[in-house]
Amino acid sequence: MKPYIELKGASGAVYRYKLAENGEPGTTIAGNFVYVDAKGLVVFAGQANNLVDAKARWSEACARHGATCLYTRLNVSGASRADEYSDLVIALQPVMNQAD
Repeated sequence: MKPYIELKGASGAVYRYKLAENGEPGTTIAGNFVYVDAKGLVVFAGQANNLVDAKARWSEACARHGATCLYTRLNVSGASRADEYSDLVIALQPVMNQAD
């Protein structure tokens, strides 16, 4: 598992995400997050006002989609978080976001 990954959105913007050590976000700051499987495929993208909430669907992601890593990106601005989230979901089409 890489300490950082870069994800490209539909807009062409590139976002750098940091590995959450031991699967724990380690902060209560707002931001975006992704669950990634062993092949490096993003299976879920999310946003939260408190990154502790990033683990809300972690068990499902592991059991149903083989998620192995949680990556986070601090992003305090709600508008920026929403734009980044939409940009990544459109580009990456994570399986767990398809029903959202």
